[in-house]
Amino acid sequence: MFKDPLVRRFISASFFAAAFVWVAVTYFNVETEVVWVLFLFSFIFVGGMMVVGLVLAPIVRFFQRDSSPFLSSLEAPASSELVDEAAKKETIRSPASE
Repeated sequence: MFKDPLVRRFISASFFAAAFVWVAVTYFNVETEVVWVLFLFSFIFVGGMMVVGLVLAPIVRFFQRDSSPFLSSLEAPASSELVDEAAKKETIRSPASE
């Protein structure tokens, strides 16, 4: 469980957030009520951003163009075609470079 990078990030972020609050309350005489208000507004902000993301994701997907027809229409040229093109470019460059 601790090898998952998301779990590691969550644990380290929680630890550093707790340390930040502890230092603020202990050394900078921040009132506990201020910390609770910060926690509440942070929770509301993150929840609001989740709702905005859930609402905007289908809208963006609806207006987004489908890129698969373009990519499927491209075909990789055969290796002999690549060699022929390289030879043509070389013969065109040779007289111009002299």
